Amino acid sequence: MINEQTGITDLDHDMLLAAARLMESEGGSFAGHIARAFYVADLTNKRKLLRGWSELFEEFYRKHRRDQMIKQGETA
Repeated sequence: MINEQTGITDLDHDMLLAAARLMESEGGSFAGHIARAFYVADLTNKRKLLRGWSELFEEFYRKHRRDQMIKQGETA
């Protein structure tokens, strides 16, 4: 969920990394470049990336969670 006051997603760091990994592997060129920038950015630049692309991170985190749930259902 995007925080209305900051305009930045409420995802924690581990969630953001999961989203970035999926963005890099399945998101196409643009999303992959945003993910790689996220990996190397300092805290200030991570915030800048998230201010501009929080919706992208949230979209890929939701996909990551769906994939996890499907995978868990297959192994149960």
